[in-house]
Amino acid sequence: MEDRRRFRRATPADELSIVMGGNHHAKVVDVSGNGARLELASALNPRGECKISLPLPKGTLRLRARVVHCRLTGFSSTGAPGQLVFCAGVEFIDIDPILSASISEAFPPQVDKPARSGPIKVKVNVDALEHAPTESEHGAN
Repeated sequence: MEDRRRFRRATPADELSIVMGGNHHAKVVDVSGNGARLELASALNPRGECKISLPLPKGTLRLRARVVHCRLTGFSSTGAPGQLVFCAGVEFIDIDPILSASISEAFPPQVDKPARSGPIKVKVNVDALEHAPTESEHGAN
């Protein structure tokens, strides 16, 4: 599957929480120069807008964001028993390229194995295929 994102996502090295709209707290699952994926205890209205305070090493950024999606993912394992957990994707609104770059710098992507782009080699034991029982030998009708 091809990743069509303009910015690469990165998982914060330390647990990172943000404040949304002054009273909602959310955990940042991953972040990029133009958005973030969040876990929170209440649902957000898709296509709704919110204000986010994102702490960075050089200070806290206050950003406007649009909710792209929000769905129920399960129950909290660390919070109150039965507390719901929602996953939301937000896109930062009216963010300039310099600000996007500073977010990307603050959360560098983890180094992964390079994606395989060429053919995959498969070894087939031809002798085993030649001696494999056929359907008629298994009694198939």
